[in-house]
Amino acid sequence: MRPLGRALYLASGASLLALSPSLLMAQSSGGSAVTLDPIVVDGDADTADTEISSETLQTRYSGNAQNALNAIPGVSTRQSSSQPGIEVNIRGMSGYGRVNAMIDGVPQSFKNTAGHEASGGSLLYVHPEFLSALEVQRGVVAGAAGSGTLTGSADFRTLTLDDVLLRGRTEGGMARLKFGDNGYNYSGLLSYGKRFGGLWGGDGHVDVLMGYAYTDEDDYATGDGGELSSDRSSVNTPEGKLAKIEIAPNAAHKLSFGARWYENTFENSSYTWDVDNRTWTADYEYAPGSDLVNLKLSAYYNETTLFYPGTGGSYAGRETEEETTGISLTNRSRFGLAGGADLVLDYGLSWTRDDFQTHAMRGGNHPGKLDKASLFAEGEIDYGRTVLFGGLRYDHWRVDGYRPPYPSGVADCPAGGPSCGDEWVTRDGGELLPNLGISHDLTPDFTVSASYAQTFRPPSTHEMFYSLVPFGDGVGSGMTNNLSLDPERSRTFELSGEYRQTGLLSAGDEGWFKLSAFRSRIENYIVNDFVEIPGDPSSRAMWINTDGTTTMEGLEFEGGYDSGRVYVNLSFSISDTDDQPVANGTGMGNGLTSAQPDRMATLDLGLRALDERLTLGSQIRHTGSTVQAAFDWTSYPDGAYLEKTRSYTLVDLYGSYAVSEGAELFFSVENVFDKSYGYPGGSAAGYQEMAGRGRTFIAGLTTRF
Repeated sequence: MRPLGRALYLASGASLLALSPSLLMAQSSGGSAVTLDPIVVDGDADTADTEISSETLQTRYSGNAQNALNAIPGVSTRQSSSQPGIEVNIRGMSGYGRVNAMIDGVPQSFKNTAGHEASGGSLLYVHPEFLSALEVQRGVVAGAAGSGTLTGSADFRTLTLDDVLLRGRTEGGMARLKFGDNGYNYSGLLSYGKRFGGLWGGDGHVDVLMGYAYTDEDDYATGDGGELSSDRSSVNTPEGKLAKIEIAPNAAHKLSFGARWYENTFENSSYTWDVDNRTWTADYEYAPGSDLVNLKLSAYYNETTLFYPGTGGSYAGRETEEETTGISLTNRSRFGLAGGADLVLDYGLSWTRDDFQTHAMRGGNHPGKLDKASLFAEGEIDYGRTVLFGGLRYDHWRVDGYRPPYPSGVADCPAGGPSCGDEWVTRDGGELLPNLGISHDLTPDFTVSASYAQTFRPPSTHEMFYSLVPFGDGVGSGMTNNLSLDPERSRTFELSGEYRQTGLLSAGDEGWFKLSAFRSRIENYIVNDFVEIPGDPSSRAMWINTDGTTTMEGLEFEGGYDSGRVYVNLSFSISDTDDQPVANGTGMGNGLTSAQPDRMATLDLGLRALDERLTLGSQIRHTGSTVQAAFDWTSYPDGAYLEKTRSYTLVDLYGSYAVSEGAELFFSVENVFDKSYGYPGGSAAGYQEMAGRGRTFIAGLTTRF
């Protein structure tokens, strides 16, 4: 279907559904308001969880997951006008598995080193219209998602049947259509689902859900009416499909299958990228009502392919593929202890494999497999006001990569003999990782906690088997492989307090806040640097472990007040994460700095009227200064330095109106004052382009029928 046809198809579907008499109920007929969901923070003070709902994501951020993530304290993304893939940064760490970014629990580890501005880090591709929630965990991550993860996780949850159906319905659909200016042409979603109930003697059901989404974006204007340069184009047309089925013969058993497809074409690093990301999941849950058994078995497969069409350039025709396969088994058991305490145990095992394949024109991308296997257990003893918690996991890793040929007398290849390399090489290791903590209710409304955790990240195949950047279809040289890379290891202390109370100023209102302070000390931090290789006259780029300890620390706050009629939410973080080493290879673009801005804050103010059908709000987003790696080519090979970025503050507007129980109109204005700014966290050259999006108006309609 052609793009214009898709737009008309989505528009006609949404319009007909919105005008349906069954949807456009008058207020007097009892239609209820569709209120804006707040950001939800986990109720336990010992965790640093934040969840952003689909309603919040669409209404406040017009579906822009990167803007939403940047509003979470301690979280940022590596934004670029020409890269729709999302690279999540948590507490100053990103790339190569330091953060576990997932789609419905499936790790996303695709990478593509391209040009002198590519981080080489993990890129996540998901259609924003399919997002049901963003779930972020800062710090230690429990269970299968914590395998080989250094500083946290972000799970991009996709639509479920409950997201689509009207309350009380067993069949129906959801349509969403958005139009905008400044390059945002249109975006839409059509989904349909049905619950077949009363099966297998009346207790069973089968849920079926299908969805289709498409977005069309052109180049946008930057702040103050500027234009994107030709190599910063924001043109992209993501297309998504989704299918899920859930089979539950009774209350004890549930079997689920899901498939998600993403396709997009865009310009980045002077090449056209054709990206195809496919995610398949299978889950089985067994909950017989026993305190000892609450079992979940999960399996998944993810495939991301990249192709450079065309004939121009040294790497035209590039074909790479990343396959991720995994399985996990977890169980929860509850026990009553002496003295009235309760013990909850979560334990299990997991295995995952990342298999990166280079089929043509690999350049700086190098093939290999990374296997991670884990045994883990997490426990919590609840004494009432005091809770003790802790865990222990054993993570084992294995890297299997291709070492290209390299000449005799160079690196570790004996002189006078044949050349070395042209073989597959294996390295492995394991880590025992404890965590422990305590939380205490000072009052029924205020809880404090303290925790300590050890985490680690094994070296990736890209880092260990980096073989320079060969032109064309070359495979590079094995002399720059570093088979002695050690895993990065982190020790993190965290203190936090959480307050939540209702009836503060009036009946039914609620106020809350959570404040956390952390300090992480990281050993064996891996960077790309120029090193002297025995037998080679030149300095060569290689991934190495740095000496000493890299320290990351910060303060994170999020809180709010909601009276029903008015609300205010505030989040901010004060970060000191620029202690990370910056080597010469990093300055040239072989990996980028991941330091976060020293200050980030979002103030969200709003009111509700017309029986809470109408919501109007404004967000003030402040991004402080940070540093980015750059390189002075006149000082080669020692030209790496840190370039400081400027802080900026943006103002957004948003609003929504509940036409009926099943239809909602909404709008947003991003960067109201059309301010010029650059995205922090990317490359120094990219920041200098001041490629931040200028004022953009988006309006849309969501209907459920």
